[in-house]
Amino acid sequence: MVLSRNFLRRRDPRRRVSFTAILECRGVSQNVRVVDFSASDLRVDGIRGLATGDSIRISFSPNMVLTGEIAWSVWHKAGIKLLPALGEADPAFVFLSDQAAAIEQLRVRAIAAIAKERAGRAGHSGSGSH
Repeated sequence: MVLSRNFLRRRDPRRRVSFTAILECRGVSQNVRVVDFSASDLRVDGIRGLATGDSIRISFSPNMVLTGEIAWSVWHKAGIKLLPALGEADPAFVFLSDQAAAIEQLRVRAIAAIAKERAGRAGHSGSGSH
């Protein structure tokens, strides 16, 4: 399969998230994992039976539903073009940003814990007993 340049080109910065949402297409609902986002796109994993151009609705909660269309799909992954794109003040964008910030905070804490552990081991290896 040859991927177009448009598929590979990102317009907006993407941020990593990881949560389950409900995607609806042609009257069928399925659970998907949202794995990254920008103001104009989402990437989801765990899709079944969707094709490029399909109109979708994706629900983060009963009161937070976005609309869009499948921009691309490969195996169980898909890119969703949000229609309309989100503004920074949009509650869905704020929700997604909060999810991304929580993941980044966990990543920073994990790196700090690993660095502290390695520093502790390095300090003990230099003080051997005779």
